Amino acid sequence: MKGLRLTIARQTVSSILDTLGDDDFFNVIAYNDEVHYVEPCLNGTLVQADVTNKDHFRMNLDKLLAKGIGMLDVGLTEAFEVLNDFNQTGRGSVCSQAIMLVTDGAVDTYDSVFAKYNWPDRKVRIFPYLIGRESAFADNLKWMACANKGYFTQISTLADVQENVMEYLHVLSRPKVIAQEHDTVWTEAYIDSTLEDGQGPILMTTVAMPVFSTKNETRNRGILLGVVGTDVPVSELLKTIPKYKLGIHGYAFAITNNGYILTHPDLRPLYEESKKRRKPNYSSVDLSEVEWEDKDDTLRNAMVNRKTGTFSMEVKKTVDKGVSVFTHPYAPH
Repeated sequence: MKGLRLTIARQTVSSILDTLGDDDFFNVIAYNDEVHYVEPCLNGTLVQADVTNKDHFRMNLDKLLAKGIGMLDVGLTEAFEVLNDFNQTGRGSVCSQAIMLVTDGAVDTYDSVFAKYNWPDRKVRIFPYLIGRESAFADNLKWMACANKGYFTQISTLADVQENVMEYLHVLSRPKVIAQEHDTVWTEAYIDSTLEDGQGPILMTTVAMPVFSTKNETRNRGILLGVVGTDVPVSELLKTIPKYKLGIHGYAFAITNNGYILTHPDLRPLYEESKKRRKPNYSSVDLSEVEWEDKDDTLRNAMVNRKTGTFSMEVKKTVDKGVSVFTHPYAPH
């Protein structure tokens, strides 16, 4: 895989990464007669698909070069091993598992690999992406997709990448559509402007849910029609907090299910309020980065796991715009 094909393959992987969010885990493995992890420090595991990790992998994609002969069974075996090992750790939701196979050909169907790792349960879906205009190997890749509850796509040009990559989302959504599961999702906090004049950029979050066909004749096909959502200023969420319970030095904060700050007094997403310049990765600031005294992540982990209750600890709090520091007892609820 050289020249334009390699460029298309890199863009395909990058576009797949764009579809992943903080609730997803991934890794990128290259292969010839042996496997090569795009990030060698993460051999044999999966990493959370946050902004920092995805950007890091994109930079490493440029280092991939065509060398040797692609032994697809080697790559597939490693991918299944990684998924099996990660499942034993108890991390991640293990909601949907998939192997995205980006290749310019397959000389075999490799059914022995699938028989060993994926049949008869077929818990891992296979999504082959055939790079290039030749269709000599298309039948083998189509068989892999059909035999493992996936979807086959051929990508001939860079212009085809985005649209074809998105096809796998319709396949993964089918079980939820058939089960009529209206999952509600809240995003991380982000900076955006409102329609109100003079307000400028503020912290926002978005709540969204799927829209699918409810017709009886199409229900078993799991047709996802789209997604409906609305933006909500974080300030509106803060209005629901009973401030009289906080006390003179008290404050309220909120985090996502991944421990990232939705709102916190020490979250400063802009460099300077007047210049409106956003800090990189401001939307993926972990609670442990601002609540320094929570060294064992007791508070953070309890919130992520949706526990309720009360405990106390001493914290250092900055005042006078960070010039002074004082210590006071802290009782998170």
